[in-house]
Amino acid sequence: MEFALMAGGESLRVRSPDPALYLAFQQALNVSYPEHSEFLSWARAHTTEEQALEWLLKARDEFDSETGERRFFIVAADGVAIIGCIGLKPRGRNRYVVGYWANSEHSGKGYLRAALTQVLGRFPDATFYLTTSSANLRSQNLAAAAGFLLIRVHLQARHSEQHGVQDTYVYRFAAKSRAKKSPQERGRTVVS
Repeated sequence: MEFALMAGGESLRVRSPDPALYLAFQQALNVSYPEHSEFLSWARAHTTEEQALEWLLKARDEFDSETGERRFFIVAADGVAIIGCIGLKPRGRNRYVVGYWANSEHSGKGYLRAALTQVLGRFPDATFYLTTSSANLRSQNLAAAAGFLLIRVHLQARHSEQHGVQDTYVYRFAAKSRAKKSPQERGRTVVS
């Protein structure tokens, strides 16, 4: 799957994993490590070329698998920079868990929100969930801007050295606005 979109006056492409992008991928991960390390357990202080290539090969193999994560890469129109990535992990019954990250050099410009909205719209019968830390305001703002609704708060479910004890926020997005909701999701946030 590949498509073009305009965001913030820039022409971007959203595409499936391509091992040919391994150098751009390596650069995006390395420059973004300080921001990613706060909330993403997989972040590394330095990603090598070999690690970037290996990860993209695995992502390509998983993309068309029924059980693998589909990773959509947001790429600058010239193909030189990776702007970010959106991952969809299948959970059965047309449900997905969403994850995303942005290249720090391109964050805060609306690119990820525009791409996320477009990707989710290509699955009109699906329901999407995502979780984030109560300390991750950027992720919370992105979720809300893309149309996700906060449905549950797990109190004191996370701990990190940098942020201390944090809550986990659970968000839901139904591509069809008339999707059936659980009793907990009907108009209120559940705190547990």
